[in-house]
Amino acid sequence: MSECQERRFLVDGLNICGKQWRSAGIPAIALHGWLDNAASFDALASALPELHLLALDMPGHGLSDHKPASGNYAIWDDLRFVLAVADQMGWPQFVLLGHSRGAIMASLLAGAAPARISHLICIDGLLPEPQDPTDFPAQLGKYLHDFAQPSRGDTGYASFAEALAARHGATPMSDAAARLIVARGSYRDAAGRVFWRSDRRVKLASPVKLSLLQVQATMAAITAPSLLIVADQGFGRWQAKLPEGLMAKFEIHSIAGEHHCHMDAQALDMARWIREFINRSGVERL
Repeated sequence: MSECQERRFLVDGLNICGKQWRSAGIPAIALHGWLDNAASFDALASALPELHLLALDMPGHGLSDHKPASGNYAIWDDLRFVLAVADQMGWPQFVLLGHSRGAIMASLLAGAAPARISHLICIDGLLPEPQDPTDFPAQLGKYLHDFAQPSRGDTGYASFAEALAARHGATPMSDAAARLIVARGSYRDAAGRVFWRSDRRVKLASPVKLSLLQVQATMAAITAPSLLIVADQGFGRWQAKLPEGLMAKFEIHSIAGEHHCHMDAQALDMARWIREFINRSGVERL
C-alpha cells in the first residue's frame, strides 16, 4: 500500500469515500468539519506516522454519495456511518479525531458508544452550543420549513479561482488549505464551470438541538482519554462559557491560528501534542 490511498466503503447503499494513510499502526478515524472533506487532514496525517489513519468524506461531502431524497444531515444520523466503516476495517476500537462539526460528531459518538473509542481528540470543536429546551418547537419548525423549499439550481463558478474565492469568503483560512478542500470538494462540467460536490441540504436546519442537560450527560458518558485543541481565532471559544467542571476530563491546549490551522504549519505542534497524549494515556487501551 502506498503512503496514502483512496478508500471506498458501502454503507446503507451509499458510497462513503476517504483517504487512508499507511496499512499498519494505531487505528484512527478522522472526521472533517462542515462543508470540508477528508483532504483537511493531509497535514496531520503526514505528521503522525504512528497512526493508521482513515479520514472520511462524510455523506454529502467530498467524494461520498449524497443521501437519498428522503434523507437529512442531522449530525447524529452520520454516526452510524462511522461505526459501519470501523466495522468494515475490522476495528473494534479506534482513536477518533474530529475537527469542528467532526469534533462534535466525535464527542457524541464517544459518549454513545464509549467501548468503541480508545482516545478522543477534538480540534476547535467539542459539542454543539446548548439550546434552551423551550426553543424546540421553533427549531423543528425551521427544519420543516427548510426541507419543504424547492431545490435551487447551482449555477457554479466560471473558474477554480472563483470557487476558491467563495470558499475563502465562507470561512477564513490559508490559500493552501482552501485549495485542498476545494480541489476535493468540487468538479468541473463539460463546459468548464466549477460546481460544489457537497449536497445543498447540509446547510439546512437540524430538527433538534441539544439542551444543556443532554450536553452534560454526553460529557459524563465519555470514558476515553480526551484531548481538546482550541484555535485562539477559531470557533471553539464559546466553550469557555460552559459550566465549571464540564471540561474537567479534557486535556486542553490552545494554539495560535484560525479555525483551519490544523491544515497549516500548526499541524506539527498539534501532532506532537496528539502523539504525547496517546502515549501518556496508553496505547494498550487499543
